Amino acid sequence: MPGFLEEKEKLTKDRVKEIIINKEYSYLEEKVSLEGIEGDNLIFKISLLLDYKKQMIFIEEKEKIVISYKEFKVENWGEGIRKIEDIV
Repeated sequence: MPGFLEEKEKLTKDRVKEIIINKEYSYLEEKVSLEGIEGDNLIFKISLLLDYKKQMIFIEEKEKIVISYKEFKVENWGEGIRKIEDIV
């Protein structure tokens, strides 16, 4: 009978990947932070926090993520009601 004394699942990186793919978590927080700008590149940090069977799992990239600024779409939304124009 599973219950009070049930042994906790031993998690591996592959198992955590399965949990994410199969959406087996009960809570997910996604965070993207702009760490800075180097030349024409934006530097990002990405992290995930998820709750799986009352265990909090934190995932963060090992290396910084560098994306060229020209890869981004930039828009002017004025006061936030609707897009006014593309910024080129």
